[in-house]
Amino acid sequence: MSVRAERPTSVPARPEPNRYRSDIQGLRAIASLLVASFHIWFGTVSGGVDLFFVLGGFLLATTLVGELERRGSIRAWQYVKRTATRLFPMAGLVLIVVSAVLLMTESPLSFQRNVTDIFAAATYWENWRLAGDATDYISAGHDKSAVQHFWAMSVQGQATLLLLAFVLILGAIAKLAKWRVRRVATAGLALLTAASLIYALNGVASDPVPTYYSTWARLWEFGIGAVAALVMTRIHLPKTVRALLGSLGLALVLTAGLLPSEWPYPGLIALYPVGGALLVLISGASGELSGGNRLLTWRPLVWLGGFSYGLYLWSWPILKLFVELFPERSEPVSFLDGLLLLAVSIAVAWAMSRFLAFLGRVRNPVAQVDSTAPRWKRNPRLLTSVSVPLIAIVAFVGVQLAPGLRQEAIADLGPGQTVTSEQQLSLAITEALLEPTALNGEAVSGWDALGPEWSVNGCLTVTDDNRANCRYAPEDTDQDSGEELWIVGDSQAVSWAPGVRAAVGDETTVQLLGKSMCPFTQGAALDRSGDMKDECAAHNNWVMELAAADRPDTVIISYGGWWVGEQFGDLAWNKGTTLGEGSVELVRELTEMGIDVIWLDAVTPANSLDACLAASTRQQAEESCTSAFGPEFVERRDHQAEQMAAGGAAVVRTSDWFCDVELGLCPLVVAGISVHSDPTHVGREYSVFLADVIAQGLADARAE
Repeated sequence: MSVRAERPTSVPARPEPNRYRSDIQGLRAIASLLVASFHIWFGTVSGGVDLFFVLGGFLLATTLVGELERRGSIRAWQYVKRTATRLFPMAGLVLIVVSAVLLMTESPLSFQRNVTDIFAAATYWENWRLAGDATDYISAGHDKSAVQHFWAMSVQGQATLLLLAFVLILGAIAKLAKWRVRRVATAGLALLTAASLIYALNGVASDPVPTYYSTWARLWEFGIGAVAALVMTRIHLPKTVRALLGSLGLALVLTAGLLPSEWPYPGLIALYPVGGALLVLISGASGELSGGNRLLTWRPLVWLGGFSYGLYLWSWPILKLFVELFPERSEPVSFLDGLLLLAVSIAVAWAMSRFLAFLGRVRNPVAQVDSTAPRWKRNPRLLTSVSVPLIAIVAFVGVQLAPGLRQEAIADLGPGQTVTSEQQLSLAITEALLEPTALNGEAVSGWDALGPEWSVNGCLTVTDDNRANCRYAPEDTDQDSGEELWIVGDSQAVSWAPGVRAAVGDETTVQLLGKSMCPFTQGAALDRSGDMKDECAAHNNWVMELAAADRPDTVIISYGGWWVGEQFGDLAWNKGTTLGEGSVELVRELTEMGIDVIWLDAVTPANSLDACLAASTRQQAEESCTSAFGPEFVERRDHQAEQMAAGGAAVVRTSDWFCDVELGLCPLVVAGISVHSDPTHVGREYSVFLADVIAQGLADARAE
């Protein structure tokens, strides 16, 4: 595909030659070092990725607009092929190594998550996967993927294709209007940059985490680099001014990571590193390099800049491997350990770049002794260039097989241990508080801790389309007692499913009918659901219509709503009162249908689980494996129970299944089992651990 733009007849095109700039190589090295260093020691944003994006836009515009000016057209396919040939080999090598390590070291329960991550990385949509996970309480905050850093590569790949298409359109406009290509490209890219920046500012104000990974919110960083490439050739500054600007730009680049971490990227804060990069690029555009630009030409930096892409790709999985092998040394990583990790990352990146270069020089050995044999050309990594597409194909097959393999892995675990009575459970909780267990990173948590109802059958949100898939009937129809039990509510409904199914046995049909983020309530209570208010109301109405038609024997209601206390400010629903009040009428309607209704309260919320899951000593476990159950939680619990009872529901109080309420403390690990899959949901293993207690609680509730 190409677009030919006519050269103006009155002003001959005088494109600037592509001058090699060693300071840009140095800036690449700085960007990769910033990313790796801040990952290792601080775990915060460094501004290094923003530098890569600005440089990407700068080089893209220089190449594409320059080609339009020289040839009057863009060889788009050749450009895409050159880019892929440059990027795919190292990316493919990293994905192959990471995949092999994950297969050898991770639990079979992790296969589905890992293969999906590999597929997302290989197909350059990892950024959108992470954006979706940012709103998924299971994925946000822990269980970070070994390839999640491919989000930046995904953004760059998508931005490259979008900007290529945009420049092709601008070239066509310049041809039709007989305008100068550079002016049209500059104006068009400036408008695109402004639109993307406005989108980013709106995004970080309303939903900052998904916006961080959004390609649309990042285009402005590429756009600024592109516009700079097109206008800087007309900027001729005195040497002293260039030295000052270059030095200021380098200072901004180096200190961007010191800004407050709570300021969201890519909002206005991103102008700090982006502005620094622009100053460096502009000050080195003409004349002899000086000041900060001169420092960037230091030979070790230029050398490192030659494989900075590899350093970016290798540093994160190497850090992840270190954390897995030495969890006790990772919170935080010491200065010496960090230097060692950085040195290993540089060494591996350099070695792999040399290995790939060697593959590009391989000749047919037979041709050395047989002149008639075909001689392989000096091919720029033909074999390794197709590695990423091949990995994507293999990973796609793995994604299709993953749900069945996960189901088998869960079945292989067996029923697991259980507690037979509330008295025995109380003793286990007391023991967990007195002698916290250090899990040393070996606990099942996050996605791996989900039951098959959530992770395999997709019953987090149940609709008409998947209702049959979320219905668990006795396999032997002769044993079917005819009793049917529904579980409704928000995501708590599906998280309770493993324990409830084990509690009621194989003779009872269990139907899940929950919807993520939607408590089983109505009216003002649904204001908490924000944009999903109408969806939640429609879903709850649908459940009521089904109940009127099918008349199940029992409906269990469970939802969270622990948003109480000072952290929620002066919100009208601060004490959770509107939730229970909104459920009363729904409960009353169900009971009037002759349906037994049971309120099964949700798991008590926990602090962040990361520190507890990684604890390797008794002291670390004591500091991180307990959460508080204060008076505000007691008030919320009691109010919910009162409202449900007022509507006619039987109440099962669950707080004693997780906490010592008198002490106001809840252990995050009981009997060696992680209680939560994430801070707000009970894990599959602990849910099944409670099966006998759940059964007794349901029986007592029905007997009331």
